[in-house]
Amino acid sequence: MTDNIILVDWFSFTLHNSMTIEQVKDFLGLGSSCSWLERSGHYGYKQAHYCGGIWIMWDGFGDDMGVCVEMSGQGCRQFESSSCKSFAQLFEEVTADEEQFHVTRLDVAYDDIDKSENGKGLLDIVKICKFAYCGRYISKFSKSHPEVDCETDEAGKVNRAHSCYFGSPKSELRIRFYDKAQERGGLGYHWVRCELQLRRDRALAFLKLKETWGERFFGVLNNYMRFIVPSKTDTNRRRAPSPVWWEKFLQSIEKISLYTPKGVEYNLTRLERYVFQQAGNSIDTLIQCVGELKFREMLKHRDSLLNANQQALINEYKQLNEVRLKELWNKMPLGGLSH
Repeated sequence: MTDNIILVDWFSFTLHNSMTIEQVKDFLGLGSSCSWLERSGHYGYKQAHYCGGIWIMWDGFGDDMGVCVEMSGQGCRQFESSSCKSFAQLFEEVTADEEQFHVTRLDVAYDDIDKSENGKGLLDIVKICKFAYCGRYISKFSKSHPEVDCETDEAGKVNRAHSCYFGSPKSELRIRFYDKAQERGGLGYHWVRCELQLRRDRALAFLKLKETWGERFFGVLNNYMRFIVPSKTDTNRRRAPSPVWWEKFLQSIEKISLYTPKGVEYNLTRLERYVFQQAGNSIDTLIQCVGELKFREMLKHRDSLLNANQQALINEYKQLNEVRLKELWNKMPLGGLSH
């Protein structure tokens, strides 16, 4: 018997508004359905309330850290069983207002479970680790090699495997394969998990996709890596076919890229968010102490210079304003400036 599902296995975000902690709980649909415990916060937050893997943290050490909501795998199951909201509703509300909400991490997992006698499912963790260990793959993680946890014999053959990770721990997208049954001490049936770990912009982009969750999951996975059967005659690895078991797993889903072009407006929004949410209080304090004119003078004579990206943003924004000014000028009646 197979029981393959796609689920949310981690979700965290920060919010920057005037909600009280009780209002945050109500926003999550967990106002009266959880027994909240007081805890010390982490990530620089001093205070926290905790319930079944769900953390609500506030009172940060830095300026305008807002409130952090974090759900581990256990917390996601707690949310599903206790909240009056679905994840779909929560995601829609969080992504609708990027000024107030900032998605920090989203883990989406596919559980390949086969409880039939001698069931092997679709994913063989030994085969996955063997392909990764031997370099039979292509991926967009050009700066890092897969992290393979396996055991080999004297000849270097993989005979036991535990996990395989593509992407670095700090990257905005990481792909993990691991033996979930083995992780739980052996369950007597096949259970291999494939997981996408998405951070910040990639997490937000994933949540904003219009496709079904299955199409999103397999489309993103297919876009960022695939296993291959290298050709003995063609050295171009990107033309190499994928093994049958991998093609079957992907279900012929089209590739989906999570790349978001960082245009002028997008960059300016990020810059404003950083200034007002991360450094706003410090800037306001300094202006009130030395005055606005002195503050501007201090900015002009500071030691650090604008980097290339910052200067490019200024230039692009000036050009954009010139274009908008010309468009406005062209729309004006001929006699519009004569009065």
